Amino acid sequence: MTGSVWIDARRAAMAPLDGQVDADVAVVGAGITGVATAWRLAEAGHRVVLLEARRAGEGNTGRSTGNLYATLSSGLAGLRGKWDDREAAAAVGARADVVEWIGGIQSKLGIDCGYRRVPLHQCVAERHSSAFDALRREHEAALALGLQAQWLDGLEEWPMKAAGVHSLPGQAHFNPFGFVAGLLEALRERGVAIHEDSRVVDWDPDDGVVETATGRVRAGHIVLATHTPLGINLLQTKMEVYREYGVAAPLDGGPPDASVWMKDDKRSLRTCGSDGQRHLVIVGGKHKTGENEEADEWPERLREYGRRHFGLDGFSHAWSAQQYSSADGLPYIGRSGHDKVLLATGMGADGLVWGTVAGAVFEALLGGREDAPLVELLSPRRLAPLKSAKAFAAENATVAKHMVGDRTRSRREDETLEEVPAGDGRVVHVDGEHRAVHRTGDGRLVVLSAVCPHLKCLVQWNPSAHTWDCPCHGSRFDVEGQVIEGPALEGLALAGPRE
Repeated sequence: MTGSVWIDARRAAMAPLDGQVDADVAVVGAGITGVATAWRLAEAGHRVVLLEARRAGEGNTGRSTGNLYATLSSGLAGLRGKWDDREAAAAVGARADVVEWIGGIQSKLGIDCGYRRVPLHQCVAERHSSAFDALRREHEAALALGLQAQWLDGLEEWPMKAAGVHSLPGQAHFNPFGFVAGLLEALRERGVAIHEDSRVVDWDPDDGVVETATGRVRAGHIVLATHTPLGINLLQTKMEVYREYGVAAPLDGGPPDASVWMKDDKRSLRTCGSDGQRHLVIVGGKHKTGENEEADEWPERLREYGRRHFGLDGFSHAWSAQQYSSADGLPYIGRSGHDKVLLATGMGADGLVWGTVAGAVFEALLGGREDAPLVELLSPRRLAPLKSAKAFAAENATVAKHMVGDRTRSRREDETLEEVPAGDGRVVHVDGEHRAVHRTGDGRLVVLSAVCPHLKCLVQWNPSAHTWDCPCHGSRFDVEGQVIEGPALEGLALAGPRE
């Protein structure tokens, strides 16, 4: 893949943590959740240390769509089916407030992130279809929950056929990486300690200690802004983990700025400007992490969609991102099982907005406002067994399938390490053990244990991203076995030559 259209590698790196420091709050993870949280807490007078395992903003934040909206990608009609209208309206209202907050902060701080208000159009192509009826219900749900929505009979100035359009005016676009980079600079100017290349390798919530390979932070509270809780956490059994793909191409002229979701095709599109060049972004191809049979085909399918509808060629970017979807339609944001530990997870494809909402929830909790809006509704401690049952069963069936099935079916037992082609990766059965084998483009062989250190499932090769992905809870590793993301605290063990 060529990388995200948003990420600008010119930003200078920040030094890793070195030695011990003390803080009121240690924030782990410097995507939009961690950076927005650090900003709000610093503004409220807390001493904050911000730790990032790799480079700030270059994880799922920098690989997102850059869309900001009050609705949910999974649909408001479904949300109303699980929560009453008062609760659902509170969630939607908080999301709308955050879209406004991002606009205000980027204006106040002078952050160049391309923030602009645009409409969001959800479309279906055929009038006489179940998708059309579902979109009508979605429109009615939006109105019932307080959103200003319009019903249109067509999609003007966009080339895709649309027999019905549920349109939400006043949503927004921005460059998420640019926004995070701007907030980081503002945090540095406030004296907040920010450390990149500082992966957490251990933590003790009782003592309020977070450890990296080169240092430790002792803090009164720990915020896990890591997309999914680190280590083993019960919430992981309630979330389904997915990957989705994006491509971008330069656009001369073209349709007006908007976000467009084509419900029939399961594609989302948006316009954007980057370095003075207008682009069209196309996103789709959602599948469970670690189940990658068609992963390498999805970028080309998205390009073909752009060629067919827009006559595009010369696609400049391609990337993928990970989503953790909650069991009951709302994210888990708040105190974990330990009072000193706060976390935000289960945000699905809506993490840019939910991650920023998390900052407001954490600010309220650490300010003693336990009765603030959304604190109870989004609490990770909430009990909602009926709302969560379907997703809980689905995710744990996935874990069982891979925990047992991947070990019992044939794993290329007749293949030797030497047969793995350059640029490819395969799980090979060698001397009774499963090995994750990758041969680099220059012929170097890297042999790792295929056993994920989180819960001992077998990783799978992702041919699109060139990573090892675990289908049980979504830990991902690079070709050298180092953790990229997910709950695993350790990398894949070296099990053979790294020639």
